[in-house]
Amino acid sequence: MFPTLSQGMTWVDALRQLWEPGIWVFVCALVVSLLATPLFRWVAYRMGIYDRPDDAVKIHRRPVPYLGGCAVWLAWTSGLVMNHLLFHPSYASAGIALAAGGALAFGLGLVDDLVDLNPRVKLVGQALVAAVLLLGGIRWSCYPVASCWSFSALPVDSWVVLLSCLAVHFVVVIGATNATNLLDGMDGLCAGVTVIISLGFLLLATSLTAWARWDPTAVDYAFSPMIMLVTFALAGALLGFLPYNFNPARIFLGDAGSVFIGYVLGASMVMFAGQPGVIKWFVGALFIFGVPIFDTGLAIVRRLVNRRPIMMPDRSHLYNQLVDRLGFTVRQAVAIMYGLSIILGAAGLLVLFIPGRHAVVIYGVMAVAFLVTVWRLGFLRMTAEELAAADRYRARKLGN
Repeated sequence: MFPTLSQGMTWVDALRQLWEPGIWVFVCALVVSLLATPLFRWVAYRMGIYDRPDDAVKIHRRPVPYLGGCAVWLAWTSGLVMNHLLFHPSYASAGIALAAGGALAFGLGLVDDLVDLNPRVKLVGQALVAAVLLLGGIRWSCYPVASCWSFSALPVDSWVVLLSCLAVHFVVVIGATNATNLLDGMDGLCAGVTVIISLGFLLLATSLTAWARWDPTAVDYAFSPMIMLVTFALAGALLGFLPYNFNPARIFLGDAGSVFIGYVLGASMVMFAGQPGVIKWFVGALFIFGVPIFDTGLAIVRRLVNRRPIMMPDRSHLYNQLVDRLGFTVRQAVAIMYGLSIILGAAGLLVLFIPGRHAVVIYGVMAVAFLVTVWRLGFLRMTAEELAAADRYRARKLGN
């Protein structure tokens, strides 16, 4: 899906036009993050805000300060404010809602870092964050309209369609928020993987924006320029944070960072789903986000198979299994997860080149291959040592 450019214009010229505002957003976010991360590390040291190791889930050797998420949130917000996104006539309400939801997601994660919120309270807070997006007109609305779907006979304003869209909207935002939170379990893992996801979203949004600008027959995706700015800002903020977070990490994202990052990526996926009847861009974005989805899915299935509480943390994640079962180092496991994210990101971008139904078939085959692989590697079984460590961790949490 590539439009015919104006006479004499090259793709380099086109990208310069499309990316020039975003590049400055990226640079601003990068610089703020590079400068703010050591500052918040110092604050965490002074205030005694550490992530302390245990014998079950957290296996780093020494206490590591939190508050890295403060730098990421501040850098992302600074980049968007610098671009005047919040005051742009075309995005005023959506931009303000997006920023307000980001501040709320960040605040929710920060409170959880400090006082360890009850899971139900966190879920209510995440639902409130998703609701804030609705106030700015950002909602999931790409319900199917093909004749083979029952939705096709329903009008756009049907309560069944509206309720279905709202349900998916909340599932996407809450699910993405929790998936990135669960992915934040190794030095440099969550930040690095979500940089790759951000770049995948950027390429998908760039293509949609170019298509709308230079192809008179194209469908105009109103949020695609906004997604470009949002992902430029997030990529810059995360790349500025990563040098301090690589193994051995000097600072962690904390829930303030991982929850906020998941919110931004979840909101971006919802914005890809803003055109009724056109679901392929959302499906592509969902697969670009594939590593957090597959990792969370593996952890949930593994806990169910071994009759463990779904909400109780343990070492059930894919990255844990790469270290515990296959013997990789933390750096090697993180590199493997980066590679997997690149593969899934490239697969998600297939929707730009092939029909959506063909892409879905490919995605289904890849998902089945992943499930078969983790089953054959024994990742779904918990050893006696893992069960004992999980029980000790659960007893400690319940005791608190």
